[in-house]
Amino acid sequence: MFETMRLFFALLTVVANVLVVGGLVLAIGGRFSARLADLRTQAAGAVAGREITLALIVAAVATFGSLYLSEVEDLIPCTYCWYQRIAMYPLVVLFGIAAWRRDPEIRHYAAPLAGIGLLIAGYHYLIQQVPSLSGPACSSVIPCSAAYFYEFGFISIPYMAGSAFALILMFMLILNANSGRDAALLTSATSDDA
Repeated sequence: MFETMRLFFALLTVVANVLVVGGLVLAIGGRFSARLADLRTQAAGAVAGREITLALIVAAVATFGSLYLSEVEDLIPCTYCWYQRIAMYPLVVLFGIAAWRRDPEIRHYAAPLAGIGLLIAGYHYLIQQVPSLSGPACSSVIPCSAAYFYEFGFISIPYMAGSAFALILMFMLILNANSGRDAALLTSATSDDA
């Protein structure tokens, strides 16, 4: 069962990476290419109104995954794993409330939390690659530099968490862009009526 779940979470991580890289290509490339700018607008339009729900799903799956690994598979979280959990778990509640209230202002609260989580996950993954960077926050009992597994040769638990944080950030950036576009359309419609 552990191997199956590990593969499932790793495949979700790959999907998240593809979406984030695709989003970056459209965001950056759209500044230089009209075709990519059109694709960026279409992609943002395709998720318009669903950004919060999609971010909620990502946060909930990441939370479920971390709880599964620690509570079912008995993988003891290290210090940096706990820091990542501190950043991820509240996002489930925040996105749940924001989805219920349809509150696009969540981006102002969720994006910094996801950004902090991404930085911690990135540093944790770096420590796994270069153990000599491990600092005093990590214990010898549960070292932060140790990886319980590497799926596909590179996906570890902090890599999975970082991918989830990056995807959540992407959804918040899309929400920000779509909210700005909605505000501009509303302002334009109001001034046309006058």
